[in-house]
Amino acid sequence: MARRITGLQRQVLHTYKRALKMITTKPLHTRPMWFAFVSHQFRSPSLGGGLRKKDVGAIEYYLRRADKMLDAYEQPSTKSVGVTEEMRRSVQGQLGWVCRRPKE
Repeated sequence: MARRITGLQRQVLHTYKRALKMITTKPLHTRPMWFAFVSHQFRSPSLGGGLRKKDVGAIEYYLRRADKMLDAYEQPSTKSVGVTEEMRRSVQGQLGWVCRRPKE
């Protein structure tokens, strides 16, 4: 039986999916940097990654923050993002789909 997810979990998944979809609109050579940035934003403990399920207030805060950031990053004028070496190392080997050209 499939596990039911809460509305808050659904919102987090929707925001993450929106971020991954945003990556596909960026130039091909900058996509690995975008993927590293997005992964870091969602997984880093200092940026909200690893929160407990019961920290509803904190989760809602980070969701609002992520939505505002995505609104800015989805603009066509935003082409690239700066990432640290730590961010790059954390996603090493996970970039297969990011570097593919979009289907035409």
